[in-house]
Amino acid sequence: MHKSILTILLIMFSFFSKGQSDLETKFSEANSAMNLRNMYQRIVWNMQPTNQYLFDQTKGEVKYTVEENDYEVIATPKFLGTFNLDDKTFLWADKNPSINKRLNDKVDSFRKTLPKKYQKDKFKSSTESNTNLLSLFSFQLNSNGFDSKRQDNTIIYYSLLDIKIFKDGNEILVIEPTNHTIQLEVSENIGLIKKFHKEKLEINKQYNEQKISSSEAFKKIEKVHLKYWLNEDPYFFPSLSWPCGFDEKLILEWKEFKIDDNRLFVMYTTDLGWTSESYAYEIDLNVSGDKRIINEY
Repeated sequence: MHKSILTILLIMFSFFSKGQSDLETKFSEANSAMNLRNMYQRIVWNMQPTNQYLFDQTKGEVKYTVEENDYEVIATPKFLGTFNLDDKTFLWADKNPSINKRLNDKVDSFRKTLPKKYQKDKFKSSTESNTNLLSLFSFQLNSNGFDSKRQDNTIIYYSLLDIKIFKDGNEILVIEPTNHTIQLEVSENIGLIKKFHKEKLEINKQYNEQKISSSEAFKKIEKVHLKYWLNEDPYFFPSLSWPCGFDEKLILEWKEFKIDDNRLFVMYTTDLGWTSESYAYEIDLNVSGDKRIINEY
């Protein structure tokens, strides 16, 4: 009898572990893909958390004002849900009467693909779990990217479908919902960025350990910067920081990719402890040697 119970428990444990493992794998794959799509939006129209935004549920759109580029960007959103920061609960968008039905019509079918703990109208959650859900939701919709915005004590999570970019009132670009990047199987420039980071990390470490003064550190780090950057604009000169995001141990993933106008990028995703952030360097295709970085995002 005891043997039978133990066998059943082992089978159940194996079943739930596999289910959880499968979901974690899906989250990981979706995060990897959607980080790349969000980076594309950052490159093309400077998608940033600091952009002003306005939801218009009647029109079914979210409008971003991108002051740096003098753009107005209008996207079609699909809402996933909201997170209450007071009681740490997530509420699905289709169970929220304040959200227009045309903006939450994809949620029900998505929720049904998830384990039962996620199928309640409202459940305890965290911002990390919410981002995983949003990433998977967006990936399954083949979205252009995703975003989240805080309003008072609530965070709103939504996916971005069609995106239209306007300048001076004229539509200059329409971005259809899909992947617009070409990931390269052979990564020839990731090693370049790793060398760049390693040298910057060493200077930051020396400064943090008070082995060199701030003036000496800035001279050293500027010299390293100009060793790798073709674009010598002082706007891009690095600062000193500790903990340092250039530490290889903090980097979760590297990618090398092109976009449709044959521009080349190296992207890396860093684990900051409470969240992860992705960054990218643009590489000049027509230059050889180490000095070929022309931009960063």
